[in-house]
Amino acid sequence: MTDIKKTYKENFNKKAINTDNNENNHHLNKKWLKACIEGILFISEENIKIDYIAEYLKISKNVALEIINDLIEEYNNRDGGFIIRKVGGGYRYYSNPAIREVLKNYVKSNISSYLSQAALETLAIACYKQPITKTQVAEIRGVRTDSVFQTLINKGLLKEAGRLKEPGNPKLYKVTDKLLELLGINSFEELPPLKDFEESD
Repeated sequence: MTDIKKTYKENFNKKAINTDNNENNHHLNKKWLKACIEGILFISEENIKIDYIAEYLKISKNVALEIINDLIEEYNNRDGGFIIRKVGGGYRYYSNPAIREVLKNYVKSNISSYLSQAALETLAIACYKQPITKTQVAEIRGVRTDSVFQTLINKGLLKEAGRLKEPGNPKLYKVTDKLLELLGINSFEELPPLKDFEESD
């Protein structure tokens, strides 16, 4: 590792991997950069955008993306306990879906309810109807939602998204990328269609 670090620093100082024109030389530091990116992903509490990784390590976006894709392939091939997934426009570690049931059973007795049923219903409505107002959510749920909205905003799961152009100009809300991360998806297009939840006659 010492030799790798030395090579990385030497080439970094020479700007050997700082521009797209020198990307052919990036393999000299690939092991070190891979270790850096793994470490960044490991300690991060939220998803990490590829632009940030490239900027922080002073490498091109193409090099950063190549290394991320290599890591994704390595973890998928090793069938280990965790993988790297692209979610919310960034990357982060997730447990391997293949052991989902094992992990679920392991933590089942210690799971705490972080969100109320009202909060979950509000988020579900917002996911499919966003941007949406408090009044529109209340009409769907049949009850006022002011306190629920504030809770979800405080938790970083809902955010303001402008105002509706109608009398009173009520605020519009949409869900955040943080919810994408919690759901383990990259965009809300990956949500199952509403028709899948319709009851058949």
